[in-house]
Amino acid sequence: MKRLAIVLALVAGCSAPAEPVFNAADVMFLQMMIPHHEQGIRMAKIAEERAARPEVRALASAIRATQSDEAETMTTRLTGWEQPMQAPPGSHDAHGGLHETRASDILSLEKMPAGEFDVSFLNLLTGHQHNAVDMARTEVRTGLDASTKDLAGRIAASRAAQIQEMLRLLAAPWR
Repeated sequence: MKRLAIVLALVAGCSAPAEPVFNAADVMFLQMMIPHHEQGIRMAKIAEERAARPEVRALASAIRATQSDEAETMTTRLTGWEQPMQAPPGSHDAHGGLHETRASDILSLEKMPAGEFDVSFLNLLTGHQHNAVDMARTEVRTGLDASTKDLAGRIAASRAAQIQEMLRLLAAPWR
């Protein structure tokens, strides 16, 4: 009788819920990107208040909104997988560390003279976003979870476009 119930359940398409399919690269990507996004959000907030050019303030606002949504998605994913938000200390050493922007560089933006802010912000954020592109491309190559790889692909494309926009702003005449 028990065998018949199992066979009927299988024939009816009933099965145990599928476990999430992810690997260590997926987890590491999310653990690294969440603090990276937090730094980007912090820089963007500073620029929304301090940038002289409206185009720089608009870019900062868009970055803050996008990265806030992405960070929430990444946090939800790690929580759903029952994975820690942060890796143990030293976990990222084998691949070059956390790819963070120095806290002192971010702090310097808050104290930067108004006339120097836009150029300094754009230069700092360009380097920061290059790190995001690198991490995202690594996830696309090495990750397993399709949703996380898709997110990484969108991050790589978005940040590459932001870098191009920042380079355009840096090259444009300052009024």
